[in-house]
Amino acid sequence: EISNEIPVLVAVNKCESEQTGPLAATEFWSLGLGEPFAVSALHGVGTADMLELMFQQIDEMGSAIRGFGTKVKELKAAKSDWLSNEPLEGEDKTDARLRRKYGVGDAAQRALDRYESAINAFDDSDRPEEINVAIVGRPNVGKSSLLNTIFGDDRAIVSDIAGTTRDSIDAVMERPSPAGSDKPSTLYRFVDTAGIRRKGKIEFGPEFFMVNRALRAIRRSDVVLLVMDATAGVTEQDRILAQKVADDGRACVIICNKWDAVVDKDSTTYDKSVKYFREELPQVRWAPIIFLSAATGQRVGKIYGTVDEAIKASSTV
Repeated sequence: EISNEIPVLVAVNKCESEQTGPLAATEFWSLGLGEPFAVSALHGVGTADMLELMFQQIDEMGSAIRGFGTKVKELKAAKSDWLSNEPLEGEDKTDARLRRKYGVGDAAQRALDRYESAINAFDDSDRPEEINVAIVGRPNVGKSSLLNTIFGDDRAIVSDIAGTTRDSIDAVMERPSPAGSDKPSTLYRFVDTAGIRRKGKIEFGPEFFMVNRALRAIRRSDVVLLVMDATAGVTEQDRILAQKVADDGRACVIICNKWDAVVDKDSTTYDKSVKYFREELPQVRWAPIIFLSAATGQRVGKIYGTVDEAIKASSTV
């Protein structure tokens, strides 16, 4: 489904030839999405025109964040001043010729300063810092279901077949600041990783590389959501992953999923479960625990506050 509020450009790749490329791209008019661009990602053919139009459409349609493109516009204006054949403010025709030929004069220095300032502006990050959250665990404990519940959307494919997630999936969530607060909103980057089996069961090939990417996601994260199956208890692989989190010095939140499937719960079940997981996972005994259900959404909303607390606690250690 394509929204009218979002610009859509059709890029037809591998059109290196100036003679046959545009002709081949015309076939894609049939998509009904406007003029197709004949481009070559390898050689850069046609990409400049496409990117310029993309920028204009994003800016004109207002589908970007506030302030989008201001740095680009300033750089373009500064470059135009520097290369202008017409006299700038405070210049006459002689000054303009000297600026163009030798780069001298007060106006030339102002234009150069503006250009350098516009270039340096790209080094200044004015976006809020993201909190990287890695979702890790054994296969089929509900990691992808948890990601989908957090976002209220099918960001990851969910199946009862272990190993469905073959690669790490990134998704960013912006959490607005509390009402009446002057604090900026918080950005969370959730990374759903492939299930990690015992080392001896991992075969060289796709699984080997996807497990390595999952382990790398732990190292790059600010906090790890260690997901376990509340109905199965703690396994040896859960302990190994907990040790990995501790060895890498990551903040951690223990997620006991499928809490809705635990039978015969009573008023003491919660406290007994907390004690059990604390005793079975001494590697991360300091980590907060959430008993939730990705299937029903029960207590999923507690993740954000718990992640913030876990990061704050780890930074004071």
